[in-house]
Amino acid sequence: MDDKTPATTAANDPQDRLLGTSLNDLHMRVSFAYRLMRNYTTPSSRALGLGPGQPRILSYVAAHGPCTQREIAAHYYIDASAVSRMLDNLERGGFLQCEPGRDRRSKEVSLTDLGRETIEAWDRTCEAVDDAMVSDFTDEEVDQLCMLLDRVHRNLVDAIAARDERRREDFTSMVGDGGSHA
Repeated sequence: MDDKTPATTAANDPQDRLLGTSLNDLHMRVSFAYRLMRNYTTPSSRALGLGPGQPRILSYVAAHGPCTQREIAAHYYIDASAVSRMLDNLERGGFLQCEPGRDRRSKEVSLTDLGRETIEAWDRTCEAVDDAMVSDFTDEEVDQLCMLLDRVHRNLVDAIAARDERRREDFTSMVGDGGSHA
């Protein structure tokens, strides 16, 4: 067997023919597109002095004005502690200003002048990657793609909520019966 031959070649077995289909399914196509987009934008992000995830934080603050880390975390479906670490780094870098919020655990976040200049440059990078992604699309195709991606987003939000509800119900039923698994 040469190094190009798969380790298992039992193509006569119908189950074996299904192995590896996730390599070409929808989630992988979206993942590949995301990875290529990141490869396109990462040099700009680094040149601006931003680390992973930080441009999206600046974008949110630029679009929404002063906000809290909880609002940012909810918008991006990420853990508040991860947002807190990014905010600390962005504040140390001079991109954001953080003020005490309504309670001890919250911060109100706003852009500094450097943050505004940085997000203007980042927005230009995003426009360039958007143009590259749809360079051979018609305006109608771009609109359709955006609509379809919005639907994918809603479907995933709904699916995660349903999954989490099932997990809560499973946990409640386990605790309700004293944790017995028999």
